Amino acid sequence: MRRAGSLYSHGMEPARSNLRQSFFRWWFLPLAAVVVGGGYVGYRLAFPPAAPVPLQPPPPIAAAPPAAEPQAPASPQAAEPPVGAEGARALLEGVSSNPLFRAWLGAKDLVRRWAVVTANVAEGVSPRKHLELLAPKGAFAVARSGDGLVIAPGSYARYDGIAAAVDSIDARALASAYRRLHGALEAAHVALGYPAGSLDRATARAVRRIVDAPVAKGEVRVEPVEGLYAFADPALERLGEVEKHLLRMGPRNERLVQAKARELRDALGLPAVSASAR
Repeated sequence: MRRAGSLYSHGMEPARSNLRQSFFRWWFLPLAAVVVGGGYVGYRLAFPPAAPVPLQPPPPIAAAPPAAEPQAPASPQAAEPPVGAEGARALLEGVSSNPLFRAWLGAKDLVRRWAVVTANVAEGVSPRKHLELLAPKGAFAVARSGDGLVIAPGSYARYDGIAAAVDSIDARALASAYRRLHGALEAAHVALGYPAGSLDRATARAVRRIVDAPVAKGEVRVEPVEGLYAFADPALERLGEVEKHLLRMGPRNERLVQAKARELRDALGLPAVSASAR
């Protein structure tokens, strides 16, 4: 059985790929009411008189009022002004009221952390160092099933709070924040050594990696390898760190994260790229 190797990324310590590591993943159609005014014509009914009644001339027709001058269409609202790194925290306040999410907002260098996490996930590297506040409580646990070991349900439950924090995010609000912070995020991304103009592509790759990650069906078998636990299924063990972390969250939590990733992808209108594209 191949044991997962170490991975290194921007500002991160080398980490052994094992099942004890922790990880966080990450318009009302208008209605128009038309009121139709109805009128009626009254007729006077009476017995005919002995002599014909002369016809009265019709009342003069009032001149129609002059046509109103056509109104120029309202100009579209100006796009919201960009926000620098120093305004990121205030801008992200409206994305979620979840306590765990707001705890992450209290971290230093918020924009740089955002850029690093994006780059890490796009590259398939665990960004755990930059998400330590979101680490699950408790240790990884296994349970015996038949003649082997599986990830214990309680181990998945450690990630319930993280999945709830992700699920609480307003994808449209986050997409708006992304657009207004785009300049600052792009600068932070370039500072990591990436070419200018590559932020959106990296974001699309990161989201695609999350959306495409496999979801476990049934129990996930593991086996001890040199004091650590590895996936017993070679296909799972060959997965990247991001995909492995999502598997460790459990099927329910992973689906919540993937659903939010799809919402964000649609809100941002991200380009269709593969997770391995450069």
